[in-house]
Amino acid sequence: MERLTTAASAEEVYQRGLDLIVERLKPERALILYGYDEADQLKPQAGHNLDPATVLVLGDVSLGILQDGLEAGEAKMMVDALQDPRFGERTSAVLSGIRSVLSCPLRGKDGDIEGLIYLDSRIQTAAFKQGDLPWLSELAQAMEQGLARQ
Repeated sequence: MERLTTAASAEEVYQRGLDLIVERLKPERALILYGYDEADQLKPQAGHNLDPATVLVLGDVSLGILQDGLEAGEAKMMVDALQDPRFGERTSAVLSGIRSVLSCPLRGKDGDIEGLIYLDSRIQTAAFKQGDLPWLSELAQAMEQGLARQ
């Protein structure tokens, strides 16, 4: 997490945070969203096996699952999204084959939720463990501090 304290730009915070996620949790896919566009949609900033420029347009991830992660207000895990009654019937979740999900909101300087860290696996159920939640929360706080310095 020390890498986040020396980041010289918001882009570096996003990329270094993503690198830490990939090293530690080894998700199949990961996405960091932060800030809002003109249509009040979260802006994808960095991705692992997801293109930030097209991820929301192409529906590579379920917007319902992203919204659920934001509304939770804390780190959250889904063992198998396709078995979850809220998402198992959603076309985007079924088409993308999302199984395991781990997410954590990112807060801005004022404490409001300004973004989301999102990880998933389409291959494996229970790809993430309960013990990953505190680590992801700690990473989110370190990223928030890094972004506040920019």
